Amino acid sequence: MKFSIFGLTAALASSVSAHPHTPRGAYASAEKLSARILLGNSGHIYIADFYSHSGKFELTLKQEIEGGNSWMAFSSPNLLYAVDENSDNLRLFEVDLKGNKLTNKTESKDGSIGVVHLEFNKAKTRLVGAAYGNGTIDVWNTEKGGLKFIKTIKSPGELGPNEERQAASHPHQSNLDPSGRYFAVNDLGTDSVVIIDSKNDAWKVASNNKVTAGCGPRHGVFYPSGAAKATHYIVGCELSNTAIVYKVTYEENTLAFTETQTISTYGKDQPPKDPSKAAVGEVILAPNNKDLYISNRLSGYDTDSIAHFTIAKCGTLTFADSVSTGGLLPRMISFSSTAQHVFAGNQDGPSGLVALKRGNDGKLQEKPIASLPGSKFGEAGFGPQYVQQII
Repeated sequence: MKFSIFGLTAALASSVSAHPHTPRGAYASAEKLSARILLGNSGHIYIADFYSHSGKFELTLKQEIEGGNSWMAFSSPNLLYAVDENSDNLRLFEVDLKGNKLTNKTESKDGSIGVVHLEFNKAKTRLVGAAYGNGTIDVWNTEKGGLKFIKTIKSPGELGPNEERQAASHPHQSNLDPSGRYFAVNDLGTDSVVIIDSKNDAWKVASNNKVTAGCGPRHGVFYPSGAAKATHYIVGCELSNTAIVYKVTYEENTLAFTETQTISTYGKDQPPKDPSKAAVGEVILAPNNKDLYISNRLSGYDTDSIAHFTIAKCGTLTFADSVSTGGLLPRMISFSSTAQHVFAGNQDGPSGLVALKRGNDGKLQEKPIASLPGSKFGEAGFGPQYVQQII
């Protein structure tokens, strides 16, 4: 069954058959391929080839995959783990990047219903799933390219004050900390960041860090990138449209958070038309540790936006600027492997997929260097929910 974004907007959560496609490179054999972008929506998984020099995308894989393919985790060279956020089914596919097709290797319904995010450990031998729909966190054994269920952890904490959106626990994302030991799980329903300790494969709740009541933590990042340990954690709050910065302290067997800053995800010149409807999407940190980007959804304008913040070494955010995503509901944004571009998937609106060039100052160019119309992904409301370069 297909579920449009229109059927899920209130919650904001949250048989394989190949279709004919144009062989990769048929129209661009003389051009240098810059990246291959993995995309997912309700009912399909895609790969789009990106040519930065000529400024275009080419869909080279379009395959019907039943379910809500809203998050995936790629393990090089050819394995793909994909959630179905509408059920309890976690799938493992083999990706044929030359033949442009997916083959279902195995699947499991041992985990939770409503998983919306997957995160590997450093060795890619464990996979952690945040189950928005079930209030739980799943742990999987992925050694040797397998898929074996280990355990489910109930997300703890008292519910937030928003009776409509916080009526239950809603883990939305699990983030591996730079040390490789802890996973920080943002729970939108309980206004908390739950710390899971993976030491000795125990997978226990180490602590539960409360955040601002009613903010609804969705996605976040550890700062700085590439360090042995984090000094800060930055979380985007879906319900309050704010980014909250926390100082991170490595205590014995856990991480402790101390709030240092709260800032709007919108600039002063263009706030959302109705803050009660607007909703933060994704949060990504550039490898230079100087630029942070947050996607803003349901802003009330013709298109939604990506906000750009600069980061001081002390972890303080300063709003710099924002640009249009060319569409609506940018649930996910991500960097190219070189971090020279930001890819945005829009679930609705004119552009379904865009590539935005990053300047030396971190500013995103207003005009995309490449885009695909939303109609390439089916009817209105079925644009990409997931977008990530895999090669």
